[in-house]
Amino acid sequence: MIWLVMIVGGIFTFGTRFVMLSGWVAHCLPRWLVDALAFVPIAVLTAILVPAVLIDPSTQQVVVVENARFFAAVMATIVALLTRNVIATIISGLASLWIMQWWV
Repeated sequence: MIWLVMIVGGIFTFGTRFVMLSGWVAHCLPRWLVDALAFVPIAVLTAILVPAVLIDPSTQQVVVVENARFFAAVMATIVALLTRNVIATIISGLASLWIMQWWV
C-alpha cells in the first residue's frame, strides 16, 4: 500500500509540473488572476512569520511584551523600509535579536 501511495504521489507531482511547463495550458492568464497572484508571497510570508515572532514556544501563547523576537522584527522592518536592502535587514534583525535576548 505504501508503494502505491508513493507512486501515485510521484505521478501527481510530476504531472502538475509537466502540464505547467509543457505549454499545454494557455500562455495568457486572465488579468484578475495575475493581479491576485501578486499577493501570494505576502500572504505566505505573513503566515510563516507572524506565528514565529509572536508565539512563545514554551507556553504556546501570544506574547508581545517582553518578547525579544517582536522587538527584533520591528527593528528589521524599520531597516528594511529605510534601506530596501535584504542583507542589511537580515543582519540588523539577527543582531537586534541577539542584543535583545540579553536585555528582554
